Amino acid sequence: MDSTLLNQLGEWNPQFYRELKGKLKPRNLFITVAISFIIQLILLVFAYEHHAFYGQYSWDVVFRPLNWLLPFFLLVCGVYQLCQDLAQEERRGTLNFIRLSPQSSQSILIGKILGVPALLYLGIALTIPLHLFSALATGIPLLWLLGIYTLWGAGCCLFYSAAFFYTLLWNSQGDSKSIAGLGGLLAFFVSPSYISIIDFSFQWYQSNSPLKHWQWFFLPLGSEAILAYTWVIITLSVATYWIWQAVNRRFRNPNATLLSKKHSYLLVACFEVWLLGFAVAEINSVFTDAHLFAGLFFLFFLNPICFLILIAALSPHRQTLLDWARYRRYNSSSHPQSFWHRPLIKDLIWGEKSPALVAVGINLLITAVIWVPWLLLLPEQLLQQDDLTTLKALLSLLLTMNLILLYGAIHQLTLFLKTSKPELWTTGIMVAVMSLPFLMGGILGVEPLQMPFVLMFSPFPVLALVNGSITTVFFGLLAQLGVISLLSLQLTKKLQKAGESESKALLTSASY
Repeated sequence: MDSTLLNQLGEWNPQFYRELKGKLKPRNLFITVAISFIIQLILLVFAYEHHAFYGQYSWDVVFRPLNWLLPFFLLVCGVYQLCQDLAQEERRGTLNFIRLSPQSSQSILIGKILGVPALLYLGIALTIPLHLFSALATGIPLLWLLGIYTLWGAGCCLFYSAAFFYTLLWNSQGDSKSIAGLGGLLAFFVSPSYISIIDFSFQWYQSNSPLKHWQWFFLPLGSEAILAYTWVIITLSVATYWIWQAVNRRFRNPNATLLSKKHSYLLVACFEVWLLGFAVAEINSVFTDAHLFAGLFFLFFLNPICFLILIAALSPHRQTLLDWARYRRYNSSSHPQSFWHRPLIKDLIWGEKSPALVAVGINLLITAVIWVPWLLLLPEQLLQQDDLTTLKALLSLLLTMNLILLYGAIHQLTLFLKTSKPELWTTGIMVAVMSLPFLMGGILGVEPLQMPFVLMFSPFPVLALVNGSITTVFFGLLAQLGVISLLSLQLTKKLQKAGESESKALLTSASY
């Protein structure tokens, strides 16, 4: 590459320049070009044999394989290369050196995304003309092709951001080869689903698919390709944005939580509104079984799983909590203030290092504000088909919220344990706690659904209402609140004790 162009790239993004300088060697370029042309030649030979056998030349034989292979290589090979590069940088210690450079974390990560798979991009770019020509020869409209390429690019942004997130999250748990291998394997299994959805969607709008009645809120996505395309691009962009926020935080500070509390409130609001769109019926029409199933599944089965991930992303580790406890002890104000302006309350709601339980509770309230109107608008006759009533649905939501708070308190307490690998211990304890209600049924030889009180402490307490009476639910709520109060009190005592101990240790060392 021309040295002047490289220098200009170096001024724009030094990390991109560094990656290109290491990748664009004559030998690497020759191998990349050779592989690209060999693949194209093989496909052209297949097309020629198809012509010789059937008596007609079909460009579809070229277009279809390329339409799968190109995004598959982009997603799988790109994820593998990025995971391996970032993990190797961490192992060698060069990543800390890069962090100390005057570049922003965003500039460094963008430079890696553009530079690490540079040879992969080159090989794909050399194949695009054949893909484009074969598509036009097959009869695919140019506008649709541009849409396909845009979806490939949006998928790359999402997958590559997720690759960085995964690597930064688990980099301390294994070597670079195992991290890259597992990352590539995950991309290998997930990417075909994404590619097939793209491929299917462009056939879908040319056929009489039953999904033509698909709506999100009141947008007819199933019948309007432009609306569906715009919705998918926006969805992928928002998902990439939130993953990118977590990646930037963890890259700048490996000990930071994955999300700030402020960002978590916005993320939960966006996610819940996005889910609600699938459960809302069209204006002037009635709710259907599909709307009911979607809403109940999201609210009572998907949300608890997502909140477990959120709890892990918000909960600070032991040393961070110790630093916060000491800080609170030295900076507690004796001046009377209103409740919402007290430093402790503000810190619990917005602080980066404070316990996550209050923030989890606020996120649960945001979820309730979004979903309760939907529950109240559900026709009673439709709920009764699933042995539910509006009261039972609201009680199920309350049970689920309490249980998530309970899991949040357990998670924060286990992270406070003094262990060498707190994440592994926390994961094990949380899995054991969630599995216990079902294991009890197996040990006692009783179907879990026949133990409604025990099911209220399972990940899906809505199941308790299948055979549980209102009295059982009431006592279950009291039991949940009691356990939450005990765990919160225990966490508060541990923080107070830790703050006193840390303060005494500092004062003792200062006196010498």
